[in-house]
Amino acid sequence: MRLFLFAAIVILCCITLACDSKEEVEQLKVVVPSGVAVPEDMVYIPAGDFIMGDPSDPKTLQGKTIHTEAFLIDRYETRRGKYASFKSDYSFDPSKKNFPVANIDYASAEAYCRFKGGRLPTEAEWEKSARGIDDRKWPWRNFYQHPNNGFSGFLPEPVDKRPEWISPYGIYGMGHNVWEWTSDDYSYPGQAPAELGKFKVIRGGLTQTHTTIKFTPVFFRNWMEPTASYPFLGFRCARSIKSVD
Repeated sequence: MRLFLFAAIVILCCITLACDSKEEVEQLKVVVPSGVAVPEDMVYIPAGDFIMGDPSDPKTLQGKTIHTEAFLIDRYETRRGKYASFKSDYSFDPSKKNFPVANIDYASAEAYCRFKGGRLPTEAEWEKSARGIDDRKWPWRNFYQHPNNGFSGFLPEPVDKRPEWISPYGIYGMGHNVWEWTSDDYSYPGQAPAELGKFKVIRGGLTQTHTTIKFTPVFFRNWMEPTASYPFLGFRCARSIKSVD
């Protein structure tokens, strides 16, 4: 009897570990309305409510229910190869054409999105695309430590490399790789008046020290002066449904 009980516990543990180590992120079922064209490499996010922010972070909306209209957003961060089609003097290593474009300030990112017929996502659109509608903390739901294997936002990876780190809408790079510009000004309750409008919200990168690299939760808000351009700072584009032909 004890042997049988021990075997059952071992089997249960193995099943639990197998489930916890699952690398496939369950996807939300989304129905695209008839008449809405979704361009290649973009994702349709339906209208509806989601929970934005978290009570643990006073500089977020702290778990407030927010409604967004339907919109489209890029499945991947903007690639270097695609950015070069907009800015002919942009130089990059051809072997890294599928890496996220970086060292791009806010105005340049915004101009590229307009060139593509879109715009930068709002902060709410970005967060909804990353977390879905079930109040998850990580795009892939389950928490685990960053592997700290030499990869960081300072050394980005190809935009489509990590299917095990996608969001519930199938969007890549929303919890690692480069930080991304959004269209919103950075503000929070009690902010000094002199700082209002000074910074733009950036989302989705990694926080790191000399020894550790950590994933950031989907609600984590970072900020940057719009004139800034760094190797860890990129973007993706969004589009209002009404602008789709």
